[in-house]
Amino acid sequence: MVDSTPNARYESRSTHRGSPMIRLFASLLIAAGLMVSWPSWAQDDVTVEQVVTGIESTYGDVQSLRADFVQVNRSAVGETKIKGRVEMARPRLMKWDSTKSPQGTMFVTDGSKMWIYTPSDKTVLVYNDVSAAGGAVPLDLLDSLEKLDEHFVVELRDANGGKDKKSLDVKLTPKTEGGNYKEIRLLLTKKNYQLKQFTLVDQFGTETEFSFTQVKLNPEMDASEFVFTPPAGVETIVADGI
Repeated sequence: MVDSTPNARYESRSTHRGSPMIRLFASLLIAAGLMVSWPSWAQDDVTVEQVVTGIESTYGDVQSLRADFVQVNRSAVGETKIKGRVEMARPRLMKWDSTKSPQGTMFVTDGSKMWIYTPSDKTVLVYNDVSAAGGAVPLDLLDSLEKLDEHFVVELRDANGGKDKKSLDVKLTPKTEGGNYKEIRLLLTKKNYQLKQFTLVDQFGTETEFSFTQVKLNPEMDASEFVFTPPAGVETIVADGI
C-alpha cells in the first residue's frame, strides 16, 4: 500500500530538496559561470597562470547568457541524459529548463527566491529564502570566478592537446572543504580556450557533465523571465523550514 498522506507525498519528492537536487542546482550555477568565450592569445605552451588569467579577465565582461545544453548524469546506478536551455543574468538570476525532456525539471531563481518545478510530479517547490535550499547554494559563485585562484586550486591535467591534440584538460579543486562538489573538470580548445566540456564531481563521486550549443553572450533579458508562475493544477509546496 502507498502512503498518500501529505508528509509521505513530500518525502517521495524529497530528492528535490535533498542533496542530489541541490547539488544539481549548485552545478548549474557553476556551469553558467564557466560558459564564456576564451581569449585568443592562448599559446601552445599554455601555463596554469595563463588559464587563470584567461578565465578571470574574460568572465568580468559577461553580464548575461543564453544557450542550449545537454546534461549527462553518471552514478553507480547508471547514466541519464536530458536536454534544455539555460538563461543567466547578473545579479544572481538563473533559469535552467529541461522540462521538454522526460522527467525534466525547471530551476528558476531571482536571486532571493527559488522555484523547482517538476511537470511529471505536478509539483513546484518554493524557497522564499534561497539560502535555505539545502545549505550553501553558491549564488555568488558567478562573481567569484573573477577571482578564480582565490577559490580553486587550478591544475593542468593535460596541456599537450589531449587525445585529439587540440584540447586543454583543466581541473579545479575548491579550496574550501565541505561543499557540494569536490572537483570540476574543464575541456577547452587549445587554440582559443572555447569551452567544449564541463564535468562536476560531487562528494559521492557522481558526475554531472554539460555540453553547450547556440551560446549567446550578453543577450538582452528582462527580470520577469526569472520569476515562475505555477501552471493550473500544479501543487505548490513551500519548502522553507521543512
